[in-house]
Amino acid sequence: MVSMTEESGPQALGVFVVANVAQETSHGDGGLEIRQGLRHFAPGAKVWIFNPIGTGSVVVVGRHRRNSRRYMRIIIERRFLTNLRVRTCYSTALFRALWDLERDEELPDSDLLRQREWAEELAREWNTPAMKARLDDQPRLTPFLVSDPPPLELRRSGVTYHLAHFNAHGARYSPEPPPVEPSPRID
Repeated sequence: MVSMTEESGPQALGVFVVANVAQETSHGDGGLEIRQGLRHFAPGAKVWIFNPIGTGSVVVVGRHRRNSRRYMRIIIERRFLTNLRVRTCYSTALFRALWDLERDEELPDSDLLRQREWAEELAREWNTPAMKARLDDQPRLTPFLVSDPPPLELRRSGVTYHLAHFNAHGARYSPEPPPVEPSPRID
């Protein structure tokens, strides 16, 4: 159901980041198992992002692949999403699913301009390829994001770190410079 106002037509309820589920997603040990879409969402399904959780997961609302009439709200990994963009929500059913509200609960007021600015910044940031990174000398530090592919060197807290290893799951940086290989001898 769409919320209406008498003078201007449909009423905007909120501004959110919207994405599509990736056509192919990797799962399992080393990401070797390839699936079409996700268990709950078909490939290319439109999902509305409600809230980022940490660096890799998001709360999304979308229509389930087997029951496309009702919205469902779940947490998925952000790496399974493509084509992030900003859209305005006009549907009260979708808005209630995003906010996890019951039918009789009152809809929260929203500052659409502030929401739009936040959503546009988030979509711009997430459309830039990134991967998780860790520092070898600070294993308890929360992972942070670097560009994908990762830079060979980065500076944090006045220390230069060198890329030690990276794969699909992230990058590792070490304060130790990479070993220098000896030049081949020419006799």
